[in-house]
Amino acid sequence: MKNVTIKDIANIAGVSETTVSLSFQPDSRISQATRERVLKIADDLRYVRNSVAQNLRGGRTKTIGFIVNDINNYIYHIMSRVAAQIGSQYGFQVLYAETDWDPAKTIEATKTMLAKQVEGLMLSLSEKEEVSLDLIRHAKIPYVVIDTIPHSYKGSYVVNDGVKTGKIAGNHFAELGCRRVAFFNASKEMATFSAFTQQLEGLKSSLNSFGIAFDDNDVYYAGLSVEEGSRTFSNLLSQGRGPYDAILCVNDYVAYGVMQSAEKNGIKVGSDLALIGIDNLEFSVLDRISLSSIAIDYHKMTTLAVSKLIGSIEAPNGKLIQKTLAPKLIARDSTKSFKGGKLLN
Repeated sequence: MKNVTIKDIANIAGVSETTVSLSFQPDSRISQATRERVLKIADDLRYVRNSVAQNLRGGRTKTIGFIVNDINNYIYHIMSRVAAQIGSQYGFQVLYAETDWDPAKTIEATKTMLAKQVEGLMLSLSEKEEVSLDLIRHAKIPYVVIDTIPHSYKGSYVVNDGVKTGKIAGNHFAELGCRRVAFFNASKEMATFSAFTQQLEGLKSSLNSFGIAFDDNDVYYAGLSVEEGSRTFSNLLSQGRGPYDAILCVNDYVAYGVMQSAEKNGIKVGSDLALIGIDNLEFSVLDRISLSSIAIDYHKMTTLAVSKLIGSIEAPNGKLIQKTLAPKLIARDSTKSFKGGKLLN
């Protein structure tokens, strides 16, 4: 069975193909009676309008691309959902691609998006290559970087304040009376990513200001997952490293892993060990977990980025958005019940 076309509808309705096309445009000049008759015929024939072809004829695709590092990470799930909602409000569809932190995949994802003629791009940088940004600039389409940026980046962005994130954690530990603090970083291969270096910088600065000793030996290359957090904490205990009474984790997942391993080893997170994660995932509020975490407003971040991107598409003015969002500590049982006075070997 062949697809129904505008010509088929026009023949049945006894009108021109132009009139059929105009019937799908709410503000067009045709009469309401004609519009209703044409749309009724189209509906009866189960006609589906080819909006892609329609947009391309007008030189538009009404699409924006969103390139993320890890779609399985819940923060990217949040951002993808918000991007779709905001895009839909403006009549744009969001196309997604994942790079898995791989520079080659980042370049290929960028080429694919440009080949699909997206009108703008929002992306999380892998920070291991510069070709993708060169491709976007050469294509002369608007783009916005989100989440984090390296110091050398000069374009539009909406990001979290990574240094302040680390400082907030360090200040909280100091206020609790913690004496030895560890930082569970990403893997060694990913630890140079600007978000993680900024968190470490902020933590170190805060602890030093309170006279709390902290150096490179207190940094552990864990990773980004629950399993890696659990394994790193177990290794710390078995190797007798430390002793520590506080740990800042690079994200909430790693902190969940620390909780898991601590419980198996008879260590009470909260009273024996002060623990903070980063991202404030919705699971962290559960009574069983109750993890203190540095909240990052990914909803606001994405809303600002997508709105600015679409604004730049619809009304180019050359102005950049360069917005850094302030993080916030959400204190829960993993630090609020800390008693101090006991260091874990």
